[in-house]
Amino acid sequence: MRGLILAGGKGTRLWPLSGEDYPKQFLALGKEGSLLQRTVSRLQGLDMLIVANQKHQSLVKEQVESPFIIEPVAKNTAPAIALGLKYWIDRCGVKEDEVCVVTPSDLYFGEDEDFLRLLPSAEKGARQGAIVTFGIVPTYPETGYGYIKTLEGEGILVVERFVEKPDYNVAVQFLEEGHYYWNAGIFVFQIGHLLEEFKKHVPEIGAWMKLPYEECLKEFSSLPPISIDHAVMEKTEKTLLVPYPSFWSDLGSWNRLADALPRDKRGNYLSGDAEVIDSKNCIVFGDDIVTVGVQDLVVVRSQGKVVVCSAKDLSRLAELQKQTY
Repeated sequence: MRGLILAGGKGTRLWPLSGEDYPKQFLALGKEGSLLQRTVSRLQGLDMLIVANQKHQSLVKEQVESPFIIEPVAKNTAPAIALGLKYWIDRCGVKEDEVCVVTPSDLYFGEDEDFLRLLPSAEKGARQGAIVTFGIVPTYPETGYGYIKTLEGEGILVVERFVEKPDYNVAVQFLEEGHYYWNAGIFVFQIGHLLEEFKKHVPEIGAWMKLPYEECLKEFSSLPPISIDHAVMEKTEKTLLVPYPSFWSDLGSWNRLADALPRDKRGNYLSGDAEVIDSKNCIVFGDDIVTVGVQDLVVVRSQGKVVVCSAKDLSRLAELQKQTY
């Protein structure tokens, strides 16, 4: 099996902790090693390839030894996946019957062992002609994730449909009905199968795949900026889902990051040489920061800024981020 890691994200949703110059996949959040390093470790033993942004080439080199290629321009996940597959086929002689797992580089898994335990089931489904996705068992009515509805069953499940991010009331309904999972953005397939799906559903990518690799690089900017969900997953006829039951997050907002971070007995999380005195329920990122006698605060020192925010009002950081980018 091969592992294709998508590492081209900008990371601006966790401003000012991460941003375009240093997005979150290169940060150590909650555990030892950056999210990218942990993704590479999670796929250890597979033949890996990272698809990265030109701006982050030096960061990839610093953090991991895995081979990587650079997207000529950001075009969303479907073109990024196609570029990785084209590189493997043209430059490495990879056969189209090989199975590949595609994963973003910035996911947070509570238990890597659970993911590894489930991966063989996904590979088996892929070899039987399906595209297999991982679905996260939802624990609350999240409105920031897409959902996947499955038919009733046990073990690996048949996907009925993909659902766009719902509003709160619909998300509550999904949890009450059951058979809905969060879309983790992880896919397992035989390479040739996905190439056929590209030809069928995104003819621009299908035609582009016929070019020599060097020509593909030159013509990459002409591809439509489309996600793999919209390009293929919402249209393909045979999709299976492997439920992932442990904690998972895309760390796509400050609230989600706060939920994922491990805390000490007073509810604090510290990064760098920060220090807290008589403080509780605080999240502190950065060096040379001391909090005294406070609670429910997020303090971030990064990118030349110091931001102090109530932990109960983290959504306002998103408003500041929009003013910055």
